[in-house]
Amino acid sequence: MNNSGDISPDNYANWFALYRLCQFAKERKYIDISSVRFGELLGLSQQTGSRRINDLEKLGWIKRRIDGKSQKISITKEGANIMLAIYKELKKLLESILIIGEVTEGIHEGGYYVSIKGYFQQFKEKLGFEPYIGTLNLRLSDTDNELLREKLQTITPIIIAGFKDPNREYGPVKCYDVYISQMDNKNNKRKAAILDIQRTHHKENIIEILAKPYLRDYFHLNDGDKLIIDVIKKRNQEEH
Repeated sequence: MNNSGDISPDNYANWFALYRLCQFAKERKYIDISSVRFGELLGLSQQTGSRRINDLEKLGWIKRRIDGKSQKISITKEGANIMLAIYKELKKLLESILIIGEVTEGIHEGGYYVSIKGYFQQFKEKLGFEPYIGTLNLRLSDTDNELLREKLQTITPIIIAGFKDPNREYGPVKCYDVYISQMDNKNNKRKAAILDIQRTHHKENIIEILAKPYLRDYFHLNDGDKLIIDVIKKRNQEEH
């Protein structure tokens, strides 16, 4: 074993074995597991399970203490570093195939528009929820912004009609249904809408998200946190 930090495809068998071992361990400091049971976890034979444990020990990713017929295994610092490296690689991969927005401080422009009665009533009626008076601002990379715009061009926007009051004229606003979720818990998603204001002072890569709850509190967000933006192509009235 010439590279203890190798998570290349050539070393896949070993880092996958470490991953399965960590899954089995959960929060336990020591793992009491036989090579037969480990082979079963890998979907392989007892001999292969035993060989994988030996390989992990040689790599320095685990420590093993044999007591009679049983063996106690613990994950070493080197093994934890391998799992961190795998996590970072998977995170980069996910970010490359999902549309990701980074939470950023806004200029409160969205909140101003949401609070205007003529818009607010239409948001409630047409989006299917009573929005929080304010928006969550997300900064997109150039690639994510291009991908999002391409997706939005393939669906029909929800049009919030323009109107006049005694003081000024307000233009139409486009909205798009989306789900918002966190990177580490995609199942906990919130129905929301992209607020696409025609007259805006935001830079091109900033989008505003309209939702019923205050999303910063709901997801416990800080500036710099990342969220997944999942565009809804077909509207389902039951979702509202």
